[in-house]
Amino acid sequence: MATSAVSAGTIVVEVLNNRNYVDWSVYLRNYLLAQDLWDAVKATDEAPEDEEKEANDPFKARRKKNAMALHTIQISCGPEAFALIRDSNSAKFAWDALAANFKTQALLPSDLPVESATSSNNPGYDESVCEYQPFFNAVRSGDWNKTKELLTLHPNAARAKIPYSNKTALYIATELEHDKIVEELVQWMLEEDLEIKSSGWTALAVAADRGNIKIVQCMVSKSKKILSIATENNNMTPILLACMSEHWDVVRYLYSVTPLEDLMPDKGPYGAGLVCHSIGVKKFGISFYL
Repeated sequence: MATSAVSAGTIVVEVLNNRNYVDWSVYLRNYLLAQDLWDAVKATDEAPEDEEKEANDPFKARRKKNAMALHTIQISCGPEAFALIRDSNSAKFAWDALAANFKTQALLPSDLPVESATSSNNPGYDESVCEYQPFFNAVRSGDWNKTKELLTLHPNAARAKIPYSNKTALYIATELEHDKIVEELVQWMLEEDLEIKSSGWTALAVAADRGNIKIVQCMVSKSKKILSIATENNNMTPILLACMSEHWDVVRYLYSVTPLEDLMPDKGPYGAGLVCHSIGVKKFGISFYL
């Protein structure tokens, strides 16, 4: 049977480089989930190596999934990333190695300006927001003491965005899983600040998708409204993102705090999506109540 070639452009917006890991990983993981290949990345055990038993090997299907997932990951990499996993024979190892090497590499370049989330083209824009640049660097490095020092000098930095990525400090700290900084930033922010989107996602959506229940709980304690804000690219609420990524502790928590009316058909496909995926992976508890 002939197989169609798949290019990286149909999987991710751009191949992996040292500045786009977070967005790249979201695109690629969603593609692997859609192709039923994500299990190969999550796998913790390895198939036996005895080639003589390959024909009757119960792990044969798993080997094939691993090879397909690994190939998908490799063709989605730029030269530097590919060199890191060129000799890998495990999709899980490749995924973990790329995360370890690229997740925190994208430090804010020193020559890029920062704009206020309240507006660069909105009222109240102040050119002095370029002073927020060291603040973003401190957030990325996970240094809360430095972050707090700069935030005290520039309180509005908590709502500022980086123009080239449109990301706030809260969004960045969430995707890098700097729990302490997220908790402290939330205390500095107004409730409506948590509704700010970066690339169409709220910070809560990122936390739910990543399965970081500590950050999820922290944000929800500040604002319940963000529970119903869907992503712009795939129209998923936080609970649905957690469900699709199979973070069941997060799903259970979000279900306990999400108003039931938000999961009703007149509010959109979110409740139906939650039921369908839960049943598909044999998690019947939540679907029973909807």
